[in-house]
Amino acid sequence: MGQALSKKQQSRKRKAQLADGSVQGVDRSPSRLDSHVWRIGLLVLSLAMQCLVFPPLDIWPLAFVCLVPWFVCIAVGESAPTAYLFSYLLGAGFFLINLRWMGEVTPPGYVVFSLYLAVYYPLVACPVRYAVRRRRIPLAVIGPIVWVATELCRATVISGFPWFFLGHTAYKVLTLIQISDLVGAYGVSFVLVAINGALADLILRRCDNKGESPISSAWPTRLGTWFAGLLLVFTCVYGWFRLAQTEPKPGPKVAVLQQDYPNHVDEFERANEPRPFERRASYEVLLARASADEPDLFLLPETPWTMALNPEMLQSEPDEEVRFYRQSYDMLHTRATRSASYLVTGAMSRIETPYAVKHDLIQHNSAFVFPPDGSPPQRYDKVHCVYFGEVVPFRYGRLRFLYFWLNELTPYGANGYEFSITPGSEFRVFSMKPESMPGQTFRFGVPICYEDVMPYVSRRFVLDPVTKEKRVDFLLNISNDGWFVHSDELPQHLAICVFRAVENRVPIARAVNTGISGFIDSTGKIHDLVEVNGRSRGPGIVGHSTANLMIDDRLSVYTRTGDIFAVVCGLLSLLVYADYVIVRIIASRRPETG
Repeated sequence: MGQALSKKQQSRKRKAQLADGSVQGVDRSPSRLDSHVWRIGLLVLSLAMQCLVFPPLDIWPLAFVCLVPWFVCIAVGESAPTAYLFSYLLGAGFFLINLRWMGEVTPPGYVVFSLYLAVYYPLVACPVRYAVRRRRIPLAVIGPIVWVATELCRATVISGFPWFFLGHTAYKVLTLIQISDLVGAYGVSFVLVAINGALADLILRRCDNKGESPISSAWPTRLGTWFAGLLLVFTCVYGWFRLAQTEPKPGPKVAVLQQDYPNHVDEFERANEPRPFERRASYEVLLARASADEPDLFLLPETPWTMALNPEMLQSEPDEEVRFYRQSYDMLHTRATRSASYLVTGAMSRIETPYAVKHDLIQHNSAFVFPPDGSPPQRYDKVHCVYFGEVVPFRYGRLRFLYFWLNELTPYGANGYEFSITPGSEFRVFSMKPESMPGQTFRFGVPICYEDVMPYVSRRFVLDPVTKEKRVDFLLNISNDGWFVHSDELPQHLAICVFRAVENRVPIARAVNTGISGFIDSTGKIHDLVEVNGRSRGPGIVGHSTANLMIDDRLSVYTRTGDIFAVVCGLLSLLVYADYVIVRIIASRRPETG
């Protein structure tokens, strides 16, 4: 009985191996690399390199090899569940190490979110392992397709978190990132993963498999190597061409202002923060200093100080808070008119709704544009709100009970306070006529904070939905990274913003509380950062920087087509998944032998 049972178990194991591609008609002897010691060593090596390639360390050449040990580990191991488990542990280690700045705001949220993001590693490992072992598709081909598909998924699910794309590591290598105007940042990731895959194919072709045929045979290895090589050559040639083609024209002069005010969730630490009127006074000093440069536009961060500037709030029953808002409005309005300059600042828009059943206040995270002619400011309300940071889901509708539970779990909602803001309804475009450039008009959009991280937001600002033409000349990003103090989040945020400039061929000016503030031209070059003693990040970086925006009239392919390339990769990945599922179903229905 025991022997028969053992044979059934062996049969089931063989079916699983056939479905997974672990065997091709005969059992494959385990490789010397198929041991936990070697696997752990490979995964630790891959983890270390993946941590080194991202800002602030920026050892970008490692991006060409950082996935190789992991790919080898996926392909060589005989046990598929073990490969997926180790992949998840690799992902958990990566995000727990590199997302630690999120712990400044919510330690529990940081851990939970990191463990969720780690799921994407085994989601890559499953189809990649299957395609390599059973379908003999080279890693150089299947690897980048699946990787980009999961990057797209991360950028979309739960409102999206397009952070730590492998392509972001190359933000300083202008030649490599120019293909972003064709296929977005996803294209740079695709090229880097293809190189990683080709190198892994070569290793798998040559590694000792104890007398059995190599996992990667000759023709897939050659195919993958040629594919990755030609891809890299095309990327470099295209990059050189686009950089040489750039002929920007002078645009308005912009002054970006930066203070150093870390924000805190903890009530005790909040009590020790500078008061709003103290913050306002410090920005008045910066505005006066920046006026000496005679800019056409002043750019303040997302939350220079706590204020609401919408007419409904300013005209409400005056109390101490409303009087402070009015004083802030008058100061900004006066600065714009006296300097004959536009002034853009972040502030709240608050509308009291005492007769509403489900809320007594509507709030927007807004950007206000004060013109120099003294007319009332125009306003843009942030459209893409960050889940749990700015808005808690299920606030309205039949699942409202979930909203109250989730709201209690957030740092600000622990005492029942409803901090959620209401998203705006349109990506508004503004225009300006600089006094220093008579007869010229420039158009711009103002993505707020993490909106510059979301590829679709900048694209929606740039592309006219009706004419399909370019409708802005530049973007102004206002952010408040003070929630993360002076952590690695700051240079990572800047690196991601670089791709929005290249994708849409627009220069970007950034004003960020605590930094990093400065300028990015349409080729992705970072310049004129706010610095103190050569430092652009860290305590005490306070000041302003003024530069002319260089206007690029080119309308990019990416602006016209969006994320079609990434979507195609997603569809191809789904086909591989479907093939994998079908093979497993067929294998499970085969009669047991023995």
